[in-house]
Amino acid sequence: MPGCHRPVQACDLDRVEPWAGGGGTDSTNLCGLCRRDHRLKDEPGWHHRMTDSGVLEITTPAGRTYRSEPEPLTTAA
Repeated sequence: MPGCHRPVQACDLDRVEPWAGGGGTDSTNLCGLCRRDHRLKDEPGWHHRMTDSGVLEITTPAGRTYRSEPEPLTTAA
């Protein structure tokens, strides 16, 4: 979420597209949100969208859109 600095290890996994709206529980529909932002996500005016490339787009009630790109995965040498 914009301005949140909580490490993902201390966050909840949440579906970007809600289960009731057809969202699945898989890596293409999950994001890590701190508990506060997890609750805020369902308030009126907030919109979350996951792009095909794995970028999370969050639009605020004020109409600003923020993009969060995942860090690349690394493999052991």
